[in-house]
Amino acid sequence: MKSLLRIIYLPLILFWVLSCKNTPNQNLNVKDFSGIKNINNQRISIDSLETFINQRMNEMNIPGLSLAIINKGKIVYSITKGYTNNQKKQTVDSQTLFEGASISKPIFAYLVMHLVEDGKLELDKPLFEYLNYEYQGINYQDERYTTITARMVLSHSTGFPNWRGESNLEIQFDPGTEFGYSGEGYQYLVKVIESILKTDYKGLEAYFQEKVAAPLGMNHTKFVQDNYNLSHKAEPHKNGKVLPTKKMAEEFNAASAIHSEANEYSKWLIALMNKDGLTEQSYKELFTDQIKTPESEWFTQVGIQNWTLGFAKHKFDFLSNPIYGHIGNNEGFTSLFLIELNAKWGLITFTNEDQADDFGFELFKYLNKKSKYR
Repeated sequence: MKSLLRIIYLPLILFWVLSCKNTPNQNLNVKDFSGIKNINNQRISIDSLETFINQRMNEMNIPGLSLAIINKGKIVYSITKGYTNNQKKQTVDSQTLFEGASISKPIFAYLVMHLVEDGKLELDKPLFEYLNYEYQGINYQDERYTTITARMVLSHSTGFPNWRGESNLEIQFDPGTEFGYSGEGYQYLVKVIESILKTDYKGLEAYFQEKVAAPLGMNHTKFVQDNYNLSHKAEPHKNGKVLPTKKMAEEFNAASAIHSEANEYSKWLIALMNKDGLTEQSYKELFTDQIKTPESEWFTQVGIQNWTLGFAKHKFDFLSNPIYGHIGNNEGFTSLFLIELNAKWGLITFTNEDQADDFGFELFKYLNKKSKYR
């Protein structure tokens, strides 16, 4: 009888395995075969989801993708798709890493809260008091620099420009009074923390690994890249064409240097949902509104109304609860994550295409709002 069952079922099992085999340029990992659900607990068809992904990747000339969807604090769907290099047709796989760009900022804010909990840093203490040297480029004749705090840095209210270029670092408005997106502020805080820890950029990377990456099993998520990361990195593209690869600066760049992929970065997003790694008070600080964002066409389009410590706070008319997230753009790379904390729902995308912001937001709306794709 057992032999007969083997004869009957073995071909069927073999057929099922072969029919589910991934195409060469796609690796699909569906964790929950009961299906994917949106924030409102509505089921999403995998077929229609992949129709959306394929169509938008083609329309937007996106070469490669790493994507994960989280339901109730667990990854239920993840996919790597496309190419690390569009010319050589090298495929993206689960080990491929991407520049996360500005999604570096919120995970750095999480690291800062570890310093706060350890009593090494106060959110509202002027940062200049921690530095034992003059920070390069600051106009020390402008005494407003003495009021800048870590809270202002993480909420983009320092008054610093996004990047100074070749000019000095001028304060553009009274610190703490309005929103002004600033990577420079984050780099200022990096130097303050290096001074506090009496270390350099390598030591700060080691601190990040100790406090954040290692406990969460994020083995290759780094601000300072090693040989493994560089050898497994997707190449940058613009309009589907390969761009020259730029050498990474030897520094801890909290504003834009993190490298990761969707499954690894999801581990941190799930930690946020479960309030792991930090105290209840620290989580309250992270997700409390700090500064109202100015009215603009883009902020309105993506629902951003406020900024917290490291996170954009979105409000969409088709959802009742706020969404927290961040977008990242480096030349040739775009990333996005959006999470709903109460539902423990999340979306994370990494691509190696320049200025592909619309892909992630359209995918979010496809999943959570009726669209032409479903």
